[in-house]
Amino acid sequence: MRRFCLLMQQHSAPTPIRLVLVGAGHAHLEVLRRCILTPLPKVELSVVSLDAYHYYSGMLPGYVAGTYPPDAVRVDVAALVRRANGRFIKARALGLDPNGRTLRLAEAEPVAYDLISFNLGSQAAGAEAEAVARHAVLLKPFSQVTTVCQRLQTLAREKSDRACHIAVVGGGAAGFEMACALEAALALAGQTRQVSVFEAAPGMLGGYSTAFRSRAAHILAHKNIAVHTGRSVRRVYADAVELDDGDTRAADLTVWLSGPAAPPVFRGCDLALDARGFLLVNDSLHALDDRRVFGVGDCATLAAYPHTPKAGVYAVRQGPVLWESLRASLSGRPLPHYRPQSGFLSILNTADGKALLRYKRLVSHSRWAWQLKDWIDRRFMARYQGLLG
Repeated sequence: MRRFCLLMQQHSAPTPIRLVLVGAGHAHLEVLRRCILTPLPKVELSVVSLDAYHYYSGMLPGYVAGTYPPDAVRVDVAALVRRANGRFIKARALGLDPNGRTLRLAEAEPVAYDLISFNLGSQAAGAEAEAVARHAVLLKPFSQVTTVCQRLQTLAREKSDRACHIAVVGGGAAGFEMACALEAALALAGQTRQVSVFEAAPGMLGGYSTAFRSRAAHILAHKNIAVHTGRSVRRVYADAVELDDGDTRAADLTVWLSGPAAPPVFRGCDLALDARGFLLVNDSLHALDDRRVFGVGDCATLAAYPHTPKAGVYAVRQGPVLWESLRASLSGRPLPHYRPQSGFLSILNTADGKALLRYKRLVSHSRWAWQLKDWIDRRFMARYQGLLG
């Protein structure tokens, strides 16, 4: 650590320290906010992201269901970067070279760094399959939610004379919420519909309590949303999905929301990765074998807490710790430590003016749960949108 800090101090004398943030996830939003409020001296900031906007995952089902307008669910990251006197680079990160301290980009020049942080989320498992990429709508990156809304509008116009079939692949929290939102959006359009969820695991919402899962199943049944568990989708067509047993089901729109897979940017980088390819980090949030590389959110795995869920609530809590770790790396101070919370409040939007809430042993499907979720989400967004006036 001492040698690392000396190197940083020697480098900082003639030229600024090059800090690169890769991805515009929850934790990096917080770093940008703090860079605006408390500028880092002698730091040259660059932000690399596929999208100029951060689409907040917690509000996307509400956007699809018609509850929120587009501007309510997104933050202009490029504008935040400008406010922080940084450089925004709209590009896909392809690979990391820790020895040369460079990040390779698609159709852009490599970016050199002294410190680099990754907060670019995960990929959807199975999304690399050619048929999936061609015919399904992938909700990662989250900006793809606009494609979902456009497809829904087209289907409502073109298929008003018959039932519209929607397939949601993935029975986790995101799949549950999106199924409810898609059903509500088509109902609002007056469209006859059949929404189906396909989950390879024996049941939906793995990791939740029996009471919570039972309540969720009742909600889906009440909405006439079909649930097929223990059934994986092996191929996607323009108008159907093919299941693992060869059975095909009609699907005018397939939304792919399977479990998390590691982003390819870390492949071949010679840094420690977990068995699935996620970057391994310590409790100061830097790579186990490189203090210049940080990882937060879904793209990283905490070595001391490897079973921490890939959920946005953890990235939100990591934001302030990442900020302090970056500042400590620049100044030579001791790095802070992050310990994930043992549990968290979970509120799923059911797109009917209610939400399904779980906190410890409490389970509630109610209007007050939705009001609480709406208040939490709007407050989170105002924290960053308010910086832009």
